[in-house]
Amino acid sequence: MGEEEEKQGPAGRQRTTLDVEAWRLSRGAPPARERNEVAVEAPVVIDVQDVGTYSLVCTPADTRALAVGFAFTEGIIQGLDDIVLLSDCEEDPGLVRVQLADSRNVRAPERNLMVLTSCGICGSRQAVEAFLDAAPQVGDSLRLSPEILRGILEQMQGRQQLFARTGGTHAAAVFDAEGAIMAFAEDVGRHNALDKAIGTCLLADLSTAGCGVALSGRASFELVAKGARAGIEIAAAVSAPTSLAVEGAERSGMTLCGFVRGDRVTVYTHAHRIVLEPGTR
Repeated sequence: MGEEEEKQGPAGRQRTTLDVEAWRLSRGAPPARERNEVAVEAPVVIDVQDVGTYSLVCTPADTRALAVGFAFTEGIIQGLDDIVLLSDCEEDPGLVRVQLADSRNVRAPERNLMVLTSCGICGSRQAVEAFLDAAPQVGDSLRLSPEILRGILEQMQGRQQLFARTGGTHAAAVFDAEGAIMAFAEDVGRHNALDKAIGTCLLADLSTAGCGVALSGRASFELVAKGARAGIEIAAAVSAPTSLAVEGAERSGMTLCGFVRGDRVTVYTHAHRIVLEPGTR
């Protein structure tokens, strides 16, 4: 990116939680009125000049990282050098503008313009088949023990401050070959959290190729697809994977783990990257 990006100053900070009134109904106790903190869910528009405009319903924080991560995992850019301008709109804090060095050969993502918090590919079977037919192959350098993998998930959960306050957000963390967390993000949408974490790495000039990602919920297909485009070799989720996630990970060469919690790790694909240490299970 050029000098114009720095002239924009730091991204404006928007509220990520909101206090609302609610009734607590507990067994054996009378109804009680209380105030609750809920996660803010709001539209953020990513305007990629000469390519397309994308409206993501998300937690309105780290929006520049979200824009960069989204552009990268959707194949709009190959790296941060493809972006010459990344700026927030002064009139509209929910708008991020992206200008590319060369947009002539960029293929816009085949998806609906409104990307909701629960979706990633928005039900497009055509997009699913296109990914499975041309799944990017990830590298094969990362090796971790189940103990390190569980420790990474525990570290990520310890950072989930927004979830602790609201109970309504997902998290993603990119980690390196030593099991150290390189980037962490929370969002009401699980795919937004992953885009933010990957975008944070790109903005810090950190490559995600050969790294892993920890996911706070289930591992769905769009997360595997985004991870494969970023060169992620291991995806480890607290909960279960979906059938398409398993198929996508198998085809791209990614190790997919689910139920990484307590004493358990369930490995669904390419188990050779999870190395058992002597005397462990």
